Amino acid sequence: MTKPRLPRDLPPGAAALGMAAILLTLSGCAAVDSVAYGRAESTYATANDLAQAHDEAPAWMPADARDITRVVSTRAQAESLMFSSTDGLAGCEDVERLSAPTMEIASAPDVYAIDRVAVCDEWAVAKSDGTYYAWTPATEAE
Repeated sequence: MTKPRLPRDLPPGAAALGMAAILLTLSGCAAVDSVAYGRAESTYATANDLAQAHDEAPAWMPADARDITRVVSTRAQAESLMFSSTDGLAGCEDVERLSAPTMEIASAPDVYAIDRVAVCDEWAVAKSDGTYYAWTPATEAE
């Protein structure tokens, strides 16, 4: 049995067409998240990058915040942030945790294992091993 042979010369534009198909597939995943799951996720290297992309970062976010993941609802007023910091939070009040994020970040700490959070404006912020997980709306802020 002979194997079918592929042409050695591809027609002009075949590589570009293949790349376009790959890019459409990848961008389609973000569209599916937005439509099917009502969420949009983005990442930023630093707090400054987050501030530039969204006109500002939350005032309570440490200036040294890095490796930031932001998930927002495309259907309601809900948002979650996860980041690392050595400086920590300033101007926040320590309270018992009453709420949990509605916009989950897959690699975030388990908030149900955390008893206390910081209330920073309308945000609840949990800390676990140098990683901060913040969400709004937060019952604690009311």
